[in-house]
Amino acid sequence: GEFAGFARRWSRSAKEKADFDPDVVEQIFASLRAGGFKPQQVMTLEFNSYLERYLWPNFDAEKATPAHLLSIALLVNEKVRDGNISAWESIAKTGRDKFPGYFERLLVLWTAGELSLREKTHVIQFWINCFQSLEQDFVRDCCLRLTGLQSWFHLNELHRNKLLAANKKLPAFWKKVQKKYAEPKTAGARHERNFMAELLDEFLAKVEEFGEQRFLGVEELSYLERAIELMIDLLDQLPTRRFFRPLLMDKHFVVRFRGSKVAQLPDARLINQLLGILRYYENFEIDDTTGSPLTRREITDLHYEKLQLLQRVCFKDFADSEALKKVAMANVASLDTRDALVKNFAALPLEVLRTLCASVCYLDVSKDPTLAAMERTAQAAQEAAERAEAEKEQVDPQTARPKKKRKKKVKTEEEQRLRNLLTEILVSRLERPSLQQDDIEKMPLYPTEDLVWDPNLVPEENYTGDYSLALPKLNLQFLTIHDYLLRNFNLYRLESTYEIRGDLTDQLPRMKPIVDEDGKTEFAGRARMMLPMQQGVEVVNVRRPRVGDTVPSEVRAEVKLCLTGLQSHIREEWDQLREHDVIFLLRVSAPDDPFKGKVADLGVGEFPETFGVVSLRGAEVTELLDEEGNVISDPNPAERKTPVGDNRVVRVLLDPAQYHADLEATADGKSEVYSRLNLVMRRKPKENNFKAILHTIRSLMSSEDTVVPDWLHDLFLGYGDPGAAQYWKLPTQLTKIDFRDTFIDQDHILESFPDAEDIDIPEDLERPFRIEFEKEGAAEPGKRPPERVVASAYKLPNMGPYPECKPRENKVRFTPVQIEAIRSGVNPGLTMVVGPPGTGKTDTAVQVVNLLFHNFPDQKIVLVAHSNQALNDLFQKIVALDIPERYLLRMGRGIKELDAVQDFSKWGRVNHMLQRRLDLLSKVERLAETFNVVGEDAAYTCENAQHFFLHHVQYRWADFQKKLGIAGRDGANIHKVIEVRRKAPAGAEPKAKRRRQDGAAGQDADGEEDGAEEAAEEGAAEEAPAAEPAAEAASKEEPEEIVKAREALKSGSRTVVSLLFPYGEFFADAPQPLFPGESYEADMEIADGCFRYLQNLFKEIEECHAFELLRNSHDRGNYLITTHSRIIAMTCTHAALTRSNLVNLNFKYDNLIMEESAQILEVETFIPMLLQQSDQGVSRLKRVMFIGDHHQLPPVVKNRAFQKYGHLDQSLYARFVRLKTPTVDLNLQGRARPAIADLYSWRYKDLGNLSSVLTEQRYRLANIGLSHEYQFVDVEDFDGKGETQPTPHFYQNLGEAEYCVAMFMYMRLCGVPAEKISMLSTYNGQKALLRDVVRQRCTWNPLFGEPSKITTVDRFQGQQNDFIIVSLVRTNHVGHLRDVRRLIVTVSRARFGLYVFGRFGLFENCFELAPVFSRFAKRPRQLCLELEEREGSQRTTGDTGSPTMVKDLPHMWSLLQERMKAQFQA
Repeated sequence: GEFAGFARRWSRSAKEKADFDPDVVEQIFASLRAGGFKPQQVMTLEFNSYLERYLWPNFDAEKATPAHLLSIALLVNEKVRDGNISAWESIAKTGRDKFPGYFERLLVLWTAGELSLREKTHVIQFWINCFQSLEQDFVRDCCLRLTGLQSWFHLNELHRNKLLAANKKLPAFWKKVQKKYAEPKTAGARHERNFMAELLDEFLAKVEEFGEQRFLGVEELSYLERAIELMIDLLDQLPTRRFFRPLLMDKHFVVRFRGSKVAQLPDARLINQLLGILRYYENFEIDDTTGSPLTRREITDLHYEKLQLLQRVCFKDFADSEALKKVAMANVASLDTRDALVKNFAALPLEVLRTLCASVCYLDVSKDPTLAAMERTAQAAQEAAERAEAEKEQVDPQTARPKKKRKKKVKTEEEQRLRNLLTEILVSRLERPSLQQDDIEKMPLYPTEDLVWDPNLVPEENYTGDYSLALPKLNLQFLTIHDYLLRNFNLYRLESTYEIRGDLTDQLPRMKPIVDEDGKTEFAGRARMMLPMQQGVEVVNVRRPRVGDTVPSEVRAEVKLCLTGLQSHIREEWDQLREHDVIFLLRVSAPDDPFKGKVADLGVGEFPETFGVVSLRGAEVTELLDEEGNVISDPNPAERKTPVGDNRVVRVLLDPAQYHADLEATADGKSEVYSRLNLVMRRKPKENNFKAILHTIRSLMSSEDTVVPDWLHDLFLGYGDPGAAQYWKLPTQLTKIDFRDTFIDQDHILESFPDAEDIDIPEDLERPFRIEFEKEGAAEPGKRPPERVVASAYKLPNMGPYPECKPRENKVRFTPVQIEAIRSGVNPGLTMVVGPPGTGKTDTAVQVVNLLFHNFPDQKIVLVAHSNQALNDLFQKIVALDIPERYLLRMGRGIKELDAVQDFSKWGRVNHMLQRRLDLLSKVERLAETFNVVGEDAAYTCENAQHFFLHHVQYRWADFQKKLGIAGRDGANIHKVIEVRRKAPAGAEPKAKRRRQDGAAGQDADGEEDGAEEAAEEGAAEEAPAAEPAAEAASKEEPEEIVKAREALKSGSRTVVSLLFPYGEFFADAPQPLFPGESYEADMEIADGCFRYLQNLFKEIEECHAFELLRNSHDRGNYLITTHSRIIAMTCTHAALTRSNLVNLNFKYDNLIMEESAQILEVETFIPMLLQQSDQGVSRLKRVMFIGDHHQLPPVVKNRAFQKYGHLDQSLYARFVRLKTPTVDLNLQGRARPAIADLYSWRYKDLGNLSSVLTEQRYRLANIGLSHEYQFVDVEDFDGKGETQPTPHFYQNLGEAEYCVAMFMYMRLCGVPAEKISMLSTYNGQKALLRDVVRQRCTWNPLFGEPSKITTVDRFQGQQNDFIIVSLVRTNHVGHLRDVRRLIVTVSRARFGLYVFGRFGLFENCFELAPVFSRFAKRPRQLCLELEEREGSQRTTGDTGSPTMVKDLPHMWSLLQERMKAQFQA
């Protein structure tokens, strides 16, 4: 383009770079100015790295020209506007020390008054970007100097003294400031003291100046909008708000702006919307000094304080004024309404109003430049009017009045305007404040026609960022949690409105509304998601408002539909409407002339008029009924009925706030809404969750339970020490942790703590291990104290004789960094884990779950992820660990996607527990049979089983232990216990039975104590035979059983344990022999294990007892959630949907682990922290673990305005990283070949490779038929075409698509399985084209088939495959691949082979992409094939063999055909 010649001076490809020439900067800037700073021109310069390679490296604060200064501001603005690239990275890397000089020079340039209005607008935008980037220390230092205490030199003295008196620390600080800034000696000090006050004065002066114009141009509007945006940004962050807000309040900026002529112009709608946001933050309910939110009582007290000041002033200074005397004596309720205040102030003289403003509002008219000028204008107008009146009297003396009846003072328009402004300032300060929470409660959750079609609130898709929007912004810091929720509420509401608008604009044109012969609206077309109503909405019940409310508590209505003529699958979709689904009701009044053009060409505001959209309302489905009145929307599939007939009745809940507003509008003369609605629209369930989420956010704003843990609160709002929530800084740090199977062996422990001062491990330890951490000396400031590690081991008890009783052990040899992440996750506090691709973050998370489960058996764990796929990966690994599956629960619908035998959904777990109950009771029945217990119904219920355990199982165990004691370890007295058992006296039987019953009853009360006494009694009774003389005992003939027992003991084949074990028959199905007989201790351990197995069996039965008692699935499901399950998983969206239900159930949990944190919206990360009620205002949450990767793609936001302007795509995880919160960076990857990992490892901290990817055979051998493990293949135009756009933003590239498919076919011919290959693109259009080409060339041919997936890079995030083929599509502009995060995702999906097809020359000069493309550049840009290589080749990576260079696509096809021919012949 026009800058190509200049760009060569700093281009990377230039062999000799020219020296810096200031004239080049001047010429480029002159061209920009002449073109009106067109965004396309600035974009071109930014893309050519004008800032990074020319402007900033050659910036000199002393020599830089205004053109140089403004050029830098323009380029930084462009980077921020783009949003995909870091605005400050190049400045930070190549000269951060120069930024203060640049910032100061820009202030000097502004105050010099030489800038045009458009240039000033760009400078204001630069300042906005600076104040939005306070995490950059060099930016923060410059910005906060302008909003410091020194700016209070310009405060009204009364106001300043009041503020200083209210804070104990400020007066001393103010004295220091006075010494330094009373007479500033440098330009920098003058700016720090005066700049903000002078800026406000200039803005107000411009408002007055522009008010004299009849129409405002784009430049004037843009200047004012950016000025208000800057004010908003200064107020919505505590560091800048604290000292700037008093200054803004003194100027009464909002009131004066709203009262100006500019605000009344028709083009000022956006200005007034921005002023509304500024007013909101000006009056935000927070203590500016402490940052604490104000309570209702404190807000009321502040309001009363202002009114008391007014009354004191009236009483003291205007004792002679009857009007003000009434004000001084009035009660508050009669004074603080707008009407009352206006009435009291309307008749007051201007001088009185000036005095009241000075005393009550701290506004001295004479000292304010703009107001002083207005006063002078008013006086001049007054004098001119009086002179004119006097001249008139002289000309016509007869009309002159007698002197004693002198006329009243002439009122002029200028004076009246000043009076109105001063009155409005007084009223605005003194009127009763409306609480923000009350306003939110009155806000409808469903969008209406006014909101949907407002381009200022819901901008068009092609928002460029060139103008301000009336939107809140998410940034580093928030004033309070209420502020955080409200910003998210508004942005989320508008984003969902944008999606709804997209559905409306897609579906409504398909309905083809027309006017019939009778003038009524009919629909000539059909749409899948829309149906005409049979009649309007029928409101059937309106409940009275709750106490204190004005809107109805509930509004129920019915919508009647007819499904006649619909295709079966569409009909089924309408019948799938369920409770809580949202539908939209429209009134469409068809225009006389149907629209015949392209819908895409219509502007946002043109669509409703073109298609006749009059009204839009939302409603929540409660029930769906068929013709016979049967409910067909039952949530339980088993109880759902087959619909009868074609007519349906949808019972819905209308929004009470909206219904109330509509009734009031009808009372004011507007037409009634609901009876005239004639069209209903549904949406896809996955995209229609907005209402539940908005309701959740709103309920959080009004709830006192909206508390985060104390250790996380300040960090969450963006203040304080970023590392304050680390486990080693908290008093709750664990000094001893049972790591169980985390460590493989002793060497693993030694490897895992490289920073420990000393590691003490006794010899021959085997896992499981316990680790104790002992402090060694004092810590350096900000660093963890040195510590000593002491390891110990223990033995897990034998849990039973069956193979499944053996605990499953971890097999992953965790790296030292993973061990640190695990340790941090087990400790209370915040854990932030950065998990680059392939570094085992899921394994780390699962091990944390494992340790928390076993270390804290009384705590619940909530697992949250962005996608169902991530939860599925977690569950598959959790199930493989030593965690009983009965404690796992998966909430939401995603369980259907889990390819597993077990069903972990709520209904699946309930059914599992019921089936488990039957299985366990069948075992109890078998056990009872082995005891010959008949007639007791031991396995009839869980309660019966518990009694059976007490009466029979525990009794036999106690009897067994007693007899072991009698028989002795060597079995010398075995004859006593066996003989007693077989030949007990007949008379003893009733006594034994009686004693057994008494013992069981005793055990119910106090355990085994009675059993022990019973054993002692029987032992005493058996001592009699032992007292007989040995000779006499020997002379008696022993029974055969005793003889055999002695022989077995003597031979060592059995021990006394196996001979006396009472449950041998029950365990006959266990691996035999049950007792090896090696030693008494070994057999006793097995016996203990068998009894533990029985104890565990009856413990499970006890857990099943509740499911037996609860008689319906709903109650069982609730019990499962609140009591039984200990590991509960859900997506972030489901957490928002189900939050109110969980709180109502009194759900409690202690630990939160969140996967894919960097892909989750701010508020969807926050809500999972609040799924329970607080405990007296304190959160019981002990651990929060975020696992993610902020170097990969952020959350998906469809509207570019909300993404770029409102930063809705910011995740809480990424914000914490920006705040410099310490992270645990996993540093060894085990997914990809080292060469492929090198393409993205530069982006991460010390990312290396695990030994497996260096040594394993599959990584060492080269890819069959391919010379390189990765390549960038340069694709030229195909048939004279590069990228194309069949429809706007639907990019395709046929040449690349054909090349990618040819590559796939070649790899299949080389023997690579189709499921091992995935095909990715950066655009949806190319994805569709790739699928078409594959369908045409491969799908039908069994030799090729289809790749595992053909999808976009964004959709494939979090997944991987052995071979990845990528199409970059674009040939004219880099597009959104310029976002380095997208590029990182692209190159990190492959394990063994990555082959990228694109236009290399387009991407190689892009500054942000240089680290990756410089690596691509080292390989040939033509595809290199090893045509002679066959399966079984032992060629290693790095050995290129005999490559064949593919020249272009036709060459590739010819090679492919030859290969296919040769393969068929073979």
